[in-house]
Amino acid sequence: MGIEIDKRIILCDFDGTITTRDITNTLCRAFIPERWAEVEQLWETGVISATECYELEYEALGFRRQGIDAFLLATDIDPGTGRLLQAARELGWEFLIVSAGFDYYIETVLGRHGLSAPYVANYLYFDEGGVPRFDFLAHDDPKCRRFKHPCAGCKPLTFDAWKAKGYRIAFVGDGSTDFCMAEHFAAKAGPGDLLFAKTRLLDYCRQQGVPAIPYDTLADVAEVIRDS
Repeated sequence: MGIEIDKRIILCDFDGTITTRDITNTLCRAFIPERWAEVEQLWETGVISATECYELEYEALGFRRQGIDAFLLATDIDPGTGRLLQAARELGWEFLIVSAGFDYYIETVLGRHGLSAPYVANYLYFDEGGVPRFDFLAHDDPKCRRFKHPCAGCKPLTFDAWKAKGYRIAFVGDGSTDFCMAEHFAAKAGPGDLLFAKTRLLDYCRQQGVPAIPYDTLADVAEVIRDS
């Protein structure tokens, strides 16, 4: 018999997890707080989809590329990001960013820090006038009833795809777009799978009785990974 290789992957949220703040939410909270609260409520209660939510928020913001780029320059990353990426490389864990946000933000922010990582995210580009335009991820779980469809990418489907390939999974997240993943872990996690949570996700896991490992920075995640 051949030796079974331990296949492992870290699936990591981006906004509020790798970055120290959620980019879209912070923009909206700073510049259109009342409209943002209204639109977020419509999304969280299932009146509009995530894709509609994004479109309404950016329409209300009215930002062009120059303004978005300036905001990204002021966006910091978790100080433990490099340590987690290094630990993954050294220990043979694959690493994939799974984001309900945008590829442009991931590439710009990580690139400014001299880092890169593969990702699954929505596509943001700019037209000739610098207006942001979107192409949203098509994969969606038709059985999910948490949010109105279509979602801006389904993280549990990414979990399932890697599980089908025999991977042990560590997921790292922080917010409401990760609640679905917490529920998925409760239903489908196997031996050795790890769920790391902070802020809103950690509160949700505690309320729902979902086992999760608290963390403050990604350096904490790296240390647990090294010991697992």
